[in-house]
Formats: sequence, structure tokens, C-alpha cells
Amino acid sequence: MPSLAWFFPVFQGFLLGMLAMALHEAGHMVAALATGVKIKSIRIRWKGLAVVREAGSSSKNLMITLAGPFTNLALMLFWPWSHLFGLANLCFAFINLLPLEGSDGDRVMRCWTQMRRESFTLPSFRRVRKSASATLISVSKGTSSVIPVAQGGD
Repeated sequence: MPSLAWFFPVFQGFLLGMLAMALHEAGHMVAALATGVKIKSIRIRWKGLAVVREAGSSSKNLMITLAGPFTNLALMLFWPWSHLFGLANLCFAFINLLPLEGSDGDRVMRCWTQMRRESFTLPSFRRVRKSASATLISVSKGTSSVIPVAQGGD
């Protein structure tokens, strides 16, 4: 009769990986609750567990998205007690931070891009930009005076 001793490390690694995934998603849930974003559901998808939540601001989404991998990085502190659990958390954090479609890394990139876009479209920045372009236009036409720009609607 063949021995199944080889199966124990595989089974143990699978269980620790599932635990790392569950704690990763718990990190997302705690961050969502802390930032006031409501959780709609927790789903099992072909990629693993997923937390479905309401949309928040870009900065809240960034914090919630980073909470999962940071939870895994914090769980690496258990390395002295379980090398395999520490390794599972390291791998889970690393894979999730890669900018692959649907991953936390992809969401971080989208949140960061949105935050940068929002920071350049603030009303005060638009006024400065309009004023600067009006000044440039007046200089390019050969006039030496600064033309005041009427601001409206910002």
C-alpha cells in the first residue's frame, strides 16, 4: 500500500494559504468598516474570496485596497512560529500587489491615477490655470498688460 505521507505538506500548505486569504479579505473588511464604506457581500470566485462593497472616494478605496496586502505583511511576524504560514502570507501579499487585472495592485494603480486626476482638477487649480493661460495669451498677442479673467461657476 502506497504511503500518503507526501500529501500532508501539500494539505498543510493549502490550509495555511486559505487562512492567509481569509485574513487578507478580513483586512479589507476592517478597513472598509473603519472608513465608513458599507460591505455588500463576501463572495467566493474562481480567484478566491472577494469582498463586494459600496464605492467610496479614491483615497478610501486606496486605503481599503492596501489593507489586505498590509494584513498579510503584518502576519509575516508569525514567521518564527510557522515558517510555512509566514511564507504563505509573503506570497499572498506579493501576488496581490502585482498590477494584474482585478488584483489589489491594479486597484492601487487605478486609485492613485484617479487621485492624481482629482488633485489637478480642483476649482482653485482651474482658476490659476485659466488665469495663467489668459496672461500667456495677452503676452503672445504683444500686449504688455495683464487681462483680468472673469471667474464663473467654480
